[in-house]
Amino acid sequence: MSSSAQRNDPTGQSSAPSGFLGGVDPRSGSRLDPVLISTLADVSLATARARAAQPAFAALSFDQRVRLLKKAARRMLAERRDCLAIVEQELGKVPADALFTEGLGPLDALSGWIRVITASPAGKISLNPLAFPKKSARVELEPRGVVGVIAPWNFPVAGLYRSVFPALLLGNAVVLKPSEHAPRSSAWFARMLQAELPESVVELVQGDGVVGAALVEADIDACVFTGSSVVGCKVERRCQERGIAVSAEMGGNDAAIVLSDADLPRTVAGITHWALQNAGQACGAIEVVYVDSRIAEALTARLVDAFQRLYAAPEPGLSGSLAPLAHQGQLDAIRAQIEDAKGKGAEVLCGGTSHGLYLSPTVLSGCTDDMQVVREETFGPVLPIVVVDGPADAVRRINAGRYGLTASIWTQDIERAEALARELSVGVVTINNHAFTGAIADLPWSGRKDSGRGIANSGWSLLTFARPKTIVVDHATGPEPFWVPFDEDLVELGHLLADAQRGRITRAFKIPLLLRKRVAHIKAFFGIA
Repeated sequence: MSSSAQRNDPTGQSSAPSGFLGGVDPRSGSRLDPVLISTLADVSLATARARAAQPAFAALSFDQRVRLLKKAARRMLAERRDCLAIVEQELGKVPADALFTEGLGPLDALSGWIRVITASPAGKISLNPLAFPKKSARVELEPRGVVGVIAPWNFPVAGLYRSVFPALLLGNAVVLKPSEHAPRSSAWFARMLQAELPESVVELVQGDGVVGAALVEADIDACVFTGSSVVGCKVERRCQERGIAVSAEMGGNDAAIVLSDADLPRTVAGITHWALQNAGQACGAIEVVYVDSRIAEALTARLVDAFQRLYAAPEPGLSGSLAPLAHQGQLDAIRAQIEDAKGKGAEVLCGGTSHGLYLSPTVLSGCTDDMQVVREETFGPVLPIVVVDGPADAVRRINAGRYGLTASIWTQDIERAEALARELSVGVVTINNHAFTGAIADLPWSGRKDSGRGIANSGWSLLTFARPKTIVVDHATGPEPFWVPFDEDLVELGHLLADAQRGRITRAFKIPLLLRKRVAHIKAFFGIA
């Protein structure tokens, strides 16, 4: 199983004791309180309760839902320390990272979604008064109904902002299944919402892949999934068979392209952050560097120095900037990738050793396309470096890979970078930075190839949560001149209109005369006063 599959596999089997999800604090190995697994009957009951609660919630005005959700977001901020304690204990996130990724963002994210929905094409539509006289039109976003959310573990609170917030703002109810590796963190998020929203608008079910599969089969109208490509494709296929909306994000193997003119100190700082933040456990983490051969030696030396100095704490990982891996399976998968790379000629320049679930930040040189660490998602603090013969070689290698989520280009030549960005088969390209757009509600976060076909964030994602409904009102009291019965006057009128569009207006004076004649004819035929 790939590391991305371990993030969230709703078809897998539980290794926890029957009836409960286990868990250990990855920092110390101490056991966490067990979490009761939902039964299949529990899943059915949760969706039924959400179904019953949804119509009244949808009947509230958008502004009313906004007020309720703002209260929930403010509650999250007020009680953030409880959230941080859970996230740090359950996933081992270091305090600063937990605060900035999980604790600070709910109100900003909600405000972003309010802005996105308000700016959507929904609302009053301007019609041509000559072509469509006395007519008005508007588009409304009609909620899907009940949205099932199968959540990842790596961002168990903030990762829900871009699915749960828009779903609720648009008037849906939500049934949330957290990852079995982060049931407590996502449950905190659900409790904050439940405290401010009407009963059962947000329902929570807990469990592993069996429960996730049950949720896909339950009485839901849309599903948002984050996890592996293999499982995501199964979820997509089953939702399509059932005729329900689906958005699936299936991970990535994000690359950084470093051109020969890059500002090396800043580039090293940026790559180090985006490779090691959350111990590299992010779908948008930098997982491979393609560097121009002319600066490869200098870039590699600087990265090794940065990685080693970050890991120089007296107790590895327990202070400073580095988090442990979330669970043993993740560590085992990464070790296997490192061993595969070494067996194929890669050299470990630093790191590669573990202390409990802490893996020392690892830089690999001499990496090639046939290595698992280059072609597959690693989801850990490991950075393979591939030397290329210029940017075209890097683009070719990235486009040949199976993923296409995001990439970054590091250079001082912005025009050149923008041209390269258009050649990359990925959903997001960032120049001289990386991946932060995932937290911006206005910008689409989408993949290509095995990264999935779902869209998170932006107005482009709203069709997962709502259907557009067009409502048109004709305020005219008389008939249209184009209605039956047809006659020669209508044929002549049509030709005159066509000539007018071509700019031939010599006979255009006849158009209003024929329009009046046609209306009078239709009124007489149907007895309209």
